[in-house]
Amino acid sequence: MNKTKRHILTLTMLIGLLAIPTLVVFAKELGLLTISGPGIKGELTLSDPKDMMKLEQSGFFDQAVLAKAPTGLGEGYSVTAHLNLDGKVVPFVEMVYYPTNEGQPGYVHYTGRLNGETLQKVDEWNILTRASDDAFRSLMTANNITLQSALIKAPAAVAPVAPAVVEPVVAPVVSSRPVQPPYMILALVATIVVLAGAGLALRRRTVSHPSA
Repeated sequence: MNKTKRHILTLTMLIGLLAIPTLVVFAKELGLLTISGPGIKGELTLSDPKDMMKLEQSGFFDQAVLAKAPTGLGEGYSVTAHLNLDGKVVPFVEMVYYPTNEGQPGYVHYTGRLNGETLQKVDEWNILTRASDDAFRSLMTANNITLQSALIKAPAAVAPVAPAVVEPVVAPVVSSRPVQPPYMILALVATIVVLAGAGLALRRRTVSHPSA
C-alpha cells in the first residue's frame, strides 16, 4: 500500500470518527414540552413531532445570553423541555418565558440545564429572536392559549383632587346705634296706662260718693 492510499484511509477514518458525535446529536430531538402560567389551567403538555421540530428549528433553545436580567417583568410561563433519547424522554432544560407585546421578542430565564444525567441549576437570561418568539406564540395559539404580556403596566395617573372651596364666614354687622323700640308699641302701652288710670280714678270716685 503506497503513501497516497494510506493517507486516504487515515483521512476516511478521521472523518468517520468526527461523524459519530454528530450522529449522536441528531439522535437527540425535542420530544415533549410542559407549560404552565397565566391562562393555563394546571399544566399544558405538547408532544406533536411536527410542532416540536418547528419550535426547535426556530432557534427557541439557542439564543444569545443577556448580560443582565431585564426589569419591569411580571409573571411568566414555566416551560420544561424534554429530549427524546432513543425512545427515552428526559428533561434537558427548565426556563421561564416572558412574553412582551405581540410582534416583539420576549425574554427567557433559564433556571436549569441538563448536565450529564441530571438537571443543574443555572441563572441565565436570553432574548428571543422574532422568528423563535413567533414560533412559540403560534404553538400556543394552536392550542387555544392566549399569551398574556409579562410587562408590568404603570398605574394610571390619578387626577389631583381640587381643594375644597371654603366660603368666607361673614360676621353679622352690629349697629352701634341704640335700638329704638317701635313707636306703635309705645303708643299702645301709653294708651293702656291712660285707660287703666282713668278706670282707677272713676272707681275711687264711685266708692267715695255712693248714690243715695
